[in-house]
Formats: sequence, C-alpha cells, structure tokens
Amino acid sequence: MKDKFSTKNKIVTSMFELLKNKSFDDINVKDICADAGVSRMTYYRNFHSKKDVLAYRFDSAFTTFVQRLATSHSHNLTDIATIFFELIKEDQTMMEIIIKNNLSMFLLENLKRYISTLINEEVLETREQSSKLLVSLIAGGLTEIIITWTEDGMREPIQSLVIFVSKYMHFKIN
Repeated sequence: MKDKFSTKNKIVTSMFELLKNKSFDDINVKDICADAGVSRMTYYRNFHSKKDVLAYRFDSAFTTFVQRLATSHSHNLTDIATIFFELIKEDQTMMEIIIKNNLSMFLLENLKRYISTLINEEVLETREQSSKLLVSLIAGGLTEIIITWTEDGMREPIQSLVIFVSKYMHFKIN
C-alpha cells in the first residue's frame, strides 16, 4: 500500500512540477510519466486522467483538513475557517498553479463536494436548510476568496479572512 501511495505522490508531484512551466492542456501522460520515472501502465493503474491526478491532490488536502479538524478542540466556524485558510496558505504554490492554469472551476467543483460532505456529516451547520444552491453560493464565494487572496500573494492575514467569512457566509456559529 505504501508503494502505491508513494507512486501516486510521485505522479502528482511531477504533474505539478510540469504545470509550473507548461499549461495543463499542453501536458500529456507521456510527460508526466517521464518526469515521475514511471511507465504509462503504472500511471493508468493509479489514474485514469490528468483531472484524476488533480482530484487526488485535492482529496489529499481535504483529508489533511479533516484530520486537523478532528484534532482541534472545538468546531466553531472560526476554528474551521482558520484551519481551512491555514491549509490553503500552506499550499500557496499549488493555488498559484491552479489559477495560472485556469483550473479554478476544478477547485470550485471540489469545494462544492467537500462542503456538501461537511454539511452532511454535520461538521458544518447552515443557517438555512442546506441545498445545492446554498452549497454553490458558499463554494463559489470561497473559490473567489482563494483566487483573490492568491493573486494578492496571500498578504491578507488569515484572521482577516476568517472574520470576513464568519460575517458573510451562511453558517451557524456555535
């Protein structure tokens, strides 16, 4: 299992390294395999497409987020938002690559999925009855905040973002 995890991470790392200098559309599986030092068969054993590689990287970040939430002492909106933005800041290079390569829609799609999961698992509580529209609104707002923050070099302090999100997002505050 560790080998599969290591291989997947090599492929992900290679793709993100390539994305620093080439566009997403210009990178092919052959490029990723050559950079990662794996065969095409190994690549396709782990991923079906380049978007699957991105999804794996996003899912890894979401897993880290959930793990940090699990070890935090409280789950109020301030703590959740702080953990979220800290993790985004730690992945600043990835966010810059996502934005540079016009992949923010992929970020949005994944945020919608993650927010739905957190609401369904009652980690997040919304003021209004949860709906696809509400999840879309929240995910869209967070995506735009991440894009703007990243484009500004993430100079805005995390605490300012947390206050902003707490004020305008439609979550219950415990």
